[in-house]
Amino acid sequence: MKLLFLDMDGVVNKGSDNAKPDRHKYSDRWSNPADRFDLYYVDPILAASVSKLVLDFDLKIVSTSTWRCGKTVEDFRELLSNRFLPGEKLVGFTPNGEADGMTRADEIRYYLLNCGFTVERYVILDDEIKANYSTKSGRFFQTSFYKGYTEAIDRKVRRFLEVAK
Repeated sequence: MKLLFLDMDGVVNKGSDNAKPDRHKYSDRWSNPADRFDLYYVDPILAASVSKLVLDFDLKIVSTSTWRCGKTVEDFRELLSNRFLPGEKLVGFTPNGEADGMTRADEIRYYLLNCGFTVERYVILDDEIKANYSTKSGRFFQTSFYKGYTEAIDRKVRRFLEVAK
C-alpha cells in the first residue's frame, strides 16, 4: 500500500485565500464548533493537483490535518469529496497526540508502526516542518502556507513515487 499523509491548510489552500471576502477567516474557523464544514476552504485547483497525484499513484489518504479532530472517517470522507478530493481514498487519521507532546512527525511514525498493513511507500504533504519524518520508504515534502501544493513540489513527489512503480 502507498500512503499520502495529507495536511490541508497550506497544501490544498493558500494563506492569501483567507483575505478574500468570499472565503472564511481562520479566526472564524477556530471559534466555531468542529462540525462547521462550511468553514473549511479548499482551492479547487490545488485540490485537483493533489487528487491527480492520488489517482495516478493509487495512494490511500491518511489525514494529519487538525481538520480531522472531532470528525469520523465517514464525515471526513464526505468533507474531502465535497471539496474536489477523492474522499473514497481516505483510510484513516493519525492520532491527535498534540496534548501529549507529540509532533506531527511523531503521529505519522506512530500510525506507520500501528496501522496493521505493509506500507510500501509514503509521502507527507505539510506546510509545517514539524511533520518532517523521512525514511527509506517515505519522504516529507514541505509545501508553503502561502502557495500550497505547487507544480514544483508535485514534480518532486512524482519523481520520488516513480521509483516505487
